[in-house]
Amino acid sequence: MAESSKRVSNPSSALGEAVGKLFESGVIDCLQNEVTARGHTIRPSRLTNGTGNTYQIDAVVYDQDEKPIIIIEPKYIRYKKHNRDKASWLCTAHYNLRKTHPTIRKSIAVLGGRWSAPSKALMSSFGVQLFEVSFDNIVNILDKYGVAFNWPESGAGEWPRQAWNKFSLLNEFDRIKISEELVSGIHRELIDAVAYVLDTDISTLPRRISSVEVLMKTEQDEIVLKTFGSVAAAIQDLTGYITDRTDIGDLPDSMHKA
Repeated sequence: MAESSKRVSNPSSALGEAVGKLFESGVIDCLQNEVTARGHTIRPSRLTNGTGNTYQIDAVVYDQDEKPIIIIEPKYIRYKKHNRDKASWLCTAHYNLRKTHPTIRKSIAVLGGRWSAPSKALMSSFGVQLFEVSFDNIVNILDKYGVAFNWPESGAGEWPRQAWNKFSLLNEFDRIKISEELVSGIHRELIDAVAYVLDTDISTLPRRISSVEVLMKTEQDEIVLKTFGSVAAAIQDLTGYITDRTDIGDLPDSMHKA
């Protein structure tokens, strides 16, 4: 392999990046057949939101019209100190993209490594469905191929270097097997979640509003986000900000219904 002939300056980082790539390809490969069998495609993509910000998404499922249907982020991290940054980026990216692309019907994060409960709770609160592969599971898989992955967090000594050297000697077949094994524990559940979205024709389902989010900017440059359980509740609250009328009795009846 190409890595076997080069000496990297930071073997810990190099190996972490390599494992992350295998994890990502494992997620995409396990979904490939199910997605293409339904006439859809899955691939890494750059998507832009309504304010012009562009996000690199690891896996996007597109329909026959090239409209994004599902966004999927396989994310591997070794150290919990990176949790908040990674989780916050994912929440921001997926939330903004779903506001811009209404065809996106599901947001998924496939988490590998050490993820904290608060970070997972944050992502779930943004409507991201989570699948998780533990760090211990990753360690056990790599250990079968002679790659000792469970060194101290400080990364001191020769452990990372020795692990990188072992990994560099693996052939392509072994790497493919590692990629498959990394997602084998969540393989079925992940396929089922994606297949359910692709097999559901939402045009035949009644569209009902489950909640309403209102983002307001005041003349004092305050940014206020409010969430309501119904359209009526949102309208009732918003009337409290109206200063040029005191009576809303002449509004359409539909605006007063719960």
